[in-house]
Amino acid sequence: MKKSVSKKMKEVIEKHMGEMNHVSSIMELTHTGARMMLQIAIEEELKAFIGRDYYERRTDNQKGLRSGFKPRTIKTGCGDIEIEMPQVRNTDIPFHSQLLPPYLTRIKEIEETIPLLYMHGLSTRKVKKAVGKLLGTRGLSHQNVIKISKKIVDEFNNWKKRDLSQTPVLYLILDGIRLGVRKNTTEKEAILIAWGFLEDGSRELIGVSLGNKESYSSWKYFLDDLIQRGLNEPLLTVIDGCPGLIKAVDEVFPTSDIQRCTKHKTENILDKVLKSDKDNVKDSIRKIFYASTYEHALEAINLFKKDWGKKYPSALECLLDDIESCLTYYKYPYTHRKRIRTTNVAERSFCEVKRRTRTIGRFQEETRALTMVWWQLKELNWYGVVMTHEAKTILDNIRASKYAKAA
Repeated sequence: MKKSVSKKMKEVIEKHMGEMNHVSSIMELTHTGARMMLQIAIEEELKAFIGRDYYERRTDNQKGLRSGFKPRTIKTGCGDIEIEMPQVRNTDIPFHSQLLPPYLTRIKEIEETIPLLYMHGLSTRKVKKAVGKLLGTRGLSHQNVIKISKKIVDEFNNWKKRDLSQTPVLYLILDGIRLGVRKNTTEKEAILIAWGFLEDGSRELIGVSLGNKESYSSWKYFLDDLIQRGLNEPLLTVIDGCPGLIKAVDEVFPTSDIQRCTKHKTENILDKVLKSDKDNVKDSIRKIFYASTYEHALEAINLFKKDWGKKYPSALECLLDDIESCLTYYKYPYTHRKRIRTTNVAERSFCEVKRRTRTIGRFQEETRALTMVWWQLKELNWYGVVMTHEAKTILDNIRASKYAKAA
């Protein structure tokens, strides 16, 4: 037997169907339909709560009387919806809709969308303007956008305290970016980043921290925090030529191999060369860092000495300074060398960060700056390294050699 439609539901349907005959756009039709469905659902909840239909007399053991309604506005994807929220008196417990609990003014999907708009490039004012066209004339205040976006800040705070003991890092890439973190100052601060290639070949963002600059103390604090949360010492740490970072890595990861970024080294050498010779000198450097074997790289170094050593002694001196740490990657699997000979993994990810932060200029506070950087980086889905059987064998031999030296 079919369930009959309640009297109140008939009233709601007739009222809204009359309105639909006069709508002039799909948006208005959607808005009216959504309001009708919400009103019907709430009326059905009330009918179940008091146990009888609209205008139906109560029995002796039934409590609860309808007592009119109060207007209530809900923000949805099709604009502000005005609901007639029914009121009830003479009940043991107050009536609260399960569909629209007390104080709910926004549909959940709206609250989930606003932080994404903010994190993907819109300022709070632009978010307010964008969603205002969906949420009606009231829209959202600047403060509400910030308040809703706070859920991502909370997610970041949990992430930065997570346990790292179950994150087996094979290669650790460290680098920093300078950003305007606080208002009322022209000084830029360093955001320190740690990327990791894991044992299974995947890539993961390991840590994000703030330092006044890329100093020894800033990097030491950052790396100590990773260790305290359980991070294992990586086989290889990839860094640029920052003296403070080099010193910190030597202390925190004493047995880890160091790979100096060949891209930074190339740029440092070219800074000491005349513009007319830069292309030719760069070709000579590439023969070193793109050689097929370590021995061929050494031959290319000797060739560089012969070709450019007399004309550019300062460039040669720069090349030879700590050159062995620039060639460490030759110990590692050939298929991994492209990923580990430079800090490009970090440098390229900074492009996404700069694109987003360019619209902000300076952040209101430290936590939001770090959250923004973290969000942009974790959204990147770039390749890791391929873990072939040959690669695993080479890595096992490197580990065995390290353990033998430690013993």
